[in-house]
Amino acid sequence: MKKKLWLGVVLVCMAFGVSACGDDKEPTVAAESVTVDFVNQTGEDVGILRIRPAEEYDWSENLLEEEVWKQNYEMPVSLSGVLPEAEEGWQVQMKFLDGSEETWQGVDIQNNATAVFSFENGLPNVEIQDGGEENGQTVEMGNVTE
Repeated sequence: MKKKLWLGVVLVCMAFGVSACGDDKEPTVAAESVTVDFVNQTGEDVGILRIRPAEEYDWSENLLEEEVWKQNYEMPVSLSGVLPEAEEGWQVQMKFLDGSEETWQGVDIQNNATAVFSFENGLPNVEIQDGGEENGQTVEMGNVTE
């Protein structure tokens, strides 16, 4: 009985393997280029800015070109290549010069948009502005540390 079951499993696996071999070409994925302006209205100067599409990904390198991203300054952030799907938005992490850090969850990164990062009642808040429209996103999350 065990031999028949084992033979059945092998035959099913072979059938799936043969059917999967029909098309050798991998689907082509078009490279994307997204530029969004980040605005620091947190009340703090930022020393490190990193992003990622979800928790299972590693954080990006520090996106700051200068040593400090000052309060009320705008900074363009460009992403290019094959970008992962961020179904629930991106995570944006800022490490402030005073040693504290904060992570914004569910940030909708759109091409040619402006993301204004701030705190509202002590909680991280981001407003996405796109072509004159304003779409506020409030994230209720406390301080996050690694």
